[in-house]
Amino acid sequence: MGSIRTIAVLFSSVGSGMGDVGKFCIAQGITNPSIKLKPVALSAPATEGSDATLTVDVTYQEGHDRAAAGIAALDRLPRVDIMGEGAQEAIEAEIAGCDAVVACLGSRQPSKKTRWLGTGSTKVVAAMKAKGVSRLVNLSSMGIGDDYLPPSFWKRFWWCFLRVVIPGALKDLNKMEEVVVGSGLDYLQVRAMGLTPEAPPKGVGSLTVLDKCSGQGLEMMSSKEDVAAFMLQEAAQPTRSRAAVTVGYAIEKKK
Repeated sequence: MGSIRTIAVLFSSVGSGMGDVGKFCIAQGITNPSIKLKPVALSAPATEGSDATLTVDVTYQEGHDRAAAGIAALDRLPRVDIMGEGAQEAIEAEIAGCDAVVACLGSRQPSKKTRWLGTGSTKVVAAMKAKGVSRLVNLSSMGIGDDYLPPSFWKRFWWCFLRVVIPGALKDLNKMEEVVVGSGLDYLQVRAMGLTPEAPPKGVGSLTVLDKCSGQGLEMMSSKEDVAAFMLQEAAQPTRSRAAVTVGYAIEKKK
């Protein structure tokens, strides 16, 4: 039996589909005997409101049940105001002694009022370096950097959507990746395809992982639960270092 890995899961707790991935990391990690979880909920309560009740935005009941069971099983869930003066120190206290950090901080929703991803990532990276935690599995988005996707209608649509409809999210995501790449940490950027509420999990083995341009296309939408499983897997048993990948379900090539 392998050693137990202590993994911190830092997630955006209010109005974030990417934060939902973190909640599913908790649901999956809490039942894994080889993982000891240290979850931390991050938010900006002055503008986002309370995160006293945590839910996930999925349309299938089983997903709600799994997420709720995971949160309910926690002995404690620290909450950190990411905009507060003591945010970095609070994060340091929670991740001390961890083997890895999974970070699901971003939000691509147009309705998001406060974009704190760049600020949050800066504080998370600083906290990790202060406590000697080197492994970071960080959730990002397709359309950021070189996502290795071939030209397609959806790629062009998302490129335009980021720049026209949610330029604030684009700027925030780019800043986050810049902070992570320049951190000196053993990082993996996980650029997820669309994290739709409608997609139930198919299993982490159903995901295709692109780390180079191969001509392989990916479906526009993917399951939050499957992306969570991939991120936990890479935190516990790393296969890629100082790299970026795009994850989603493969589009079958026409014969």
